[in-house]
Amino acid sequence: MENFMNKKTVALLALGLSGTLAHAQGSVTLYGVVDVGYIKETGRDIRMGDNDNNRLGFRGVEDLGNGWKAIFNLEKRFDLNDGTAGNSNTASYKGTKNAKQKDWDGPTFVGLASENWGKVQLGRVNELSTETIRKFDPFNQIGIGSQFYSVQRNARIDNTVRYNSPDWSGFSFGGSYSLGGNTKGENAIAPASSGADNDGYGINLSYNNGPFSSTANWSRVADSNDSSVWNIGLGYKVLPTLRLSASYEDTNSKGWKGGNGAASGTTANPDGYSTALKARERNLLVGLGWHVGPGRLDGSVQYNRLKDTAFLTDTADSWKYSVGYTWFLSKRTSLYGFLAYTDYGDRETGNFYSGLKKDSVTGVQLGMTHKF
Repeated sequence: MENFMNKKTVALLALGLSGTLAHAQGSVTLYGVVDVGYIKETGRDIRMGDNDNNRLGFRGVEDLGNGWKAIFNLEKRFDLNDGTAGNSNTASYKGTKNAKQKDWDGPTFVGLASENWGKVQLGRVNELSTETIRKFDPFNQIGIGSQFYSVQRNARIDNTVRYNSPDWSGFSFGGSYSLGGNTKGENAIAPASSGADNDGYGINLSYNNGPFSSTANWSRVADSNDSSVWNIGLGYKVLPTLRLSASYEDTNSKGWKGGNGAASGTTANPDGYSTALKARERNLLVGLGWHVGPGRLDGSVQYNRLKDTAFLTDTADSWKYSVGYTWFLSKRTSLYGFLAYTDYGDRETGNFYSGLKKDSVTGVQLGMTHKF
């Protein structure tokens, strides 16, 4: 009898956590991604790491009536290869770990939504610029094939209110406002005298209808000394199985990021290479995604120009070439293989972007992803 009751209890718990927990006029959905594989890059030992960030999340909605819903999201990030906490800004494919890990690194917010009036989120939210422009990179700005990642762009931003409009025949817009950090007292994140204590703003315009899609963004990160990023993306489905895309991004970084960046001109590592965030970046990407056989073939070519840094007396031009294939075993499970070659032009630029004092880097990544 006791064994029967134990089995019954386990079965009930499993049923309760197996998908959507519903009650009254609301529901909570459990979702996640588990991803791990092998990565080898020039100048680094072979290691295990992820392509898509591993996550476990809870998404909730409650019907309030009259077309309104209360919504919330809680999302934890982690590294599957060793079970430690991870975060999206220091993904393990980069070979680095940030000493400051967030308990809930993914989108973590509460808000209201309406089909007629749009959606408002309050808390830690996806950054509009990153969320929309990454759709025009065939590699979704993750893994070794990713687009050059602007020093002033974030996957998510804190202390933010974000609004997204409804979809009007393919047209939509969004906006966000982020509070700057405290600059007074013992817990100040950035000295007020640095000028880094600004609030943050973001604006997005998008169109997605039929074979054509586009987006345009401008953003200023909070506590960034008024640094700014703007970008545009264009996509077109030439065939139902073939999409071409292009994007351009311009970053004006004034030496701070989120109140924690190195002041301009600072040399931060023992080898004498500056890791200051003062820089002007311009990036152009063209890519394609082609469904071939049981999977998708992705490829991209990028040109990146870097200047106005503490370690360059002239501009640095870089080229990156990426190709990869994702084999879909099912709708939720896939195998992937990526190859990327980046010509940075000089060792200082290579160190700035990859943490490797190499003028060129070749990377190979093989792994598996499951989504639930």
